[in-house]
Amino acid sequence: MRKLMSKAITQLLVRLPFFATLALNLEIVETEKTQTMATDGKAIYYNPTWVATLALIEVISVIAHEVLHVAFCHHLRRNGRDSDLWNQACDYAINGILVKFKIFRLPDGGLHDPKYDGKSAETIYNILAGEQAKEDQQEQPDDSSGDSQSDEDSSEGDGDSSDGEGSAPSQPLVGEVWDATGEDGEPLSESEKAAEQLKANANIAAALDAEKQLGFGEVDAALKEAIEVNKIREVEWYEQLLPWVSELIETRNSFNTPDRRLLHTGHILPGAISEPDFHMVFAWDTSGSLTAELTGRITKHLNNIIHTLNPSSVTIIYCDTKVRGKQEYTLDAGATSWDTDIEIKPLGGGGTRFDPLFNYIKDEDIDPDFLVYFTDGHGHVGVEEPDYPVVWATTDKLPTFHSSPFGDAVELQ
Repeated sequence: MRKLMSKAITQLLVRLPFFATLALNLEIVETEKTQTMATDGKAIYYNPTWVATLALIEVISVIAHEVLHVAFCHHLRRNGRDSDLWNQACDYAINGILVKFKIFRLPDGGLHDPKYDGKSAETIYNILAGEQAKEDQQEQPDDSSGDSQSDEDSSEGDGDSSDGEGSAPSQPLVGEVWDATGEDGEPLSESEKAAEQLKANANIAAALDAEKQLGFGEVDAALKEAIEVNKIREVEWYEQLLPWVSELIETRNSFNTPDRRLLHTGHILPGAISEPDFHMVFAWDTSGSLTAELTGRITKHLNNIIHTLNPSSVTIIYCDTKVRGKQEYTLDAGATSWDTDIEIKPLGGGGTRFDPLFNYIKDEDIDPDFLVYFTDGHGHVGVEEPDYPVVWATTDKLPTFHSSPFGDAVELQ
C-alpha cells in the first residue's frame, strides 16, 4: 500500500504541485489507529485495508483532503469543540474546495453540501451544532420514560467525541483530522500552536510558488480565497490573555447594578461590578522594516486588546535600536471600560533590538502585569526571561533567542 500512496503523491506532483508540495512535508505512516486516513499535522496516517479498496484517483483525492486539513491548521483549531462534529465541519469546508477540481473524486462517504461552500470550519461547526441541538430537543423523551433512555444514549455518544486524541466518530469519515501533539504526546501550548501556524503559512506560500513555477494557475486562483476564509480568526489570539486577566480583576457589589435574577421576587440585592486592576505594557518595534500598513494593523490590534481586556493602566513604549518614546494612560476613576481609542504616536525607524526595551522596563521600575511586544520578529533577544508574562505578537516571524526562549507567540493577521 505504501507504493500506492507514493504513486498518488507522484500523480499530484505532475498534475497539481500545490497539493504534492504540502504532502511532501508530511510523513506517510501505515496504521490501524484510523479506519480511513488521518493527519495530526506531522504525518498522513493511512489504514492499508481501507486504502486497498480504493481506486488510485480516490487515494489521490483523500491525500489532497488531508493536506488541506494541515494547510488550514484544523489540527490546531478545535479548542475543546466536540471532536466528531469538528471533523465533520472541517470535511465540509475542505470538500467544498476539492469538488471544484475535476481531477478529484472522493470515495463514498465524503461529506459535501454546497450550502457550506466558502465557509470556515468554525462557522460550519456552529451551524451543525445548532442543527444537532434542535434534533436532540425534538427526540427528547417525556419525563416518565426519559431517564434510562437518556443515560443509554449518552453512554453511546460520549467516548469518541471528547477525548481529543483523534478517536474516530461512530461513522468513519473519509479522512480525519486529529489534534496536534508535541513529541511527548501532550497537547501543544499556545506558543507552539502559533509557531505551527507560522510554519503552515510558509508552507502554503512555498506550495503556491511551486504551482506558479511549473506553469499552473488553477490552484493559485481557486485556493487564495479559501485560504483567507480558513485562517485563524484575528481576534482570537488576545482572548487567550483573558485567563491571566481574570486573576487581576477586583469584584465589588453595588446597588447601581442590582442582581437582575432576584428582581422578580421584589428583593433588591447589589450586583457585582468587575473593576480591572492591572497594568498592561505594549512594546512597539518601530524599526524601519515596519510599514505604514503594518502600523495600521498593529494600531487596530492594540485598541482591540484594550477594549476587550480593559486594563486599569496602559503604557506604550516605542523601541527600535533603543527606546524612542513612551505613552501612558489610566482608566478614568470609577470607569470599568475604555470609551475611546488610544491615539498612537510611533517614534523610531532604525534597526531592531529587543533587549533595550526589557532593560528600560527594569531601569525605570515599570511593573507590568503582562507585556505584549508588537514586532515583525527580525531581531535577536539576549536578555533572560522577565518575571512577567510576555506575548510576542509578530507580523512575520519569531525573534531569535540567544538565551533561553520565553513568552508565548501569536501571528497578527
